[in-house]
Amino acid sequence: MITPNDLISIGIIRRTHYKDLPPFVFVLRDGLFVPFKTENISELIGEEGFLLRSDLQEEEDGQLTWQDLVGYTVLDEGAEGEWTTIGVIEAVDESTINTLATLEDGRMMPLHEDFILDIDEEQRVLRVHLPFAL
Repeated sequence: MITPNDLISIGIIRRTHYKDLPPFVFVLRDGLFVPFKTENISELIGEEGFLLRSDLQEEEDGQLTWQDLVGYTVLDEGAEGEWTTIGVIEAVDESTINTLATLEDGRMMPLHEDFILDIDEEQRVLRVHLPFAL
């Protein structure tokens, strides 16, 4: 059975161009990830598409991508040095110049290197220092 950790979001499908995609694209239907052949992608316009992580080429330098942070718990360092749990990253949107993480409660936060203090891959924790205004 395919789990959310096996997949990586490619965002909302907006057009039928499927060059360089693996043979199957997955969408969430009734709580399950359902595979569709890539040539039938026009049926999925408007839905969020997912690919198997194993179908994607690994980064040459071994670094994480923004999409790899899905499922990570976000901790924010406050002004007094205390850590506050912000939430768990549910999705990442890279469709604009400003990469945004959507948390499980629907709130969004910017993903920018200037805000990230540490990424703990073993514990799946993202430590950030967000500006107060956010």
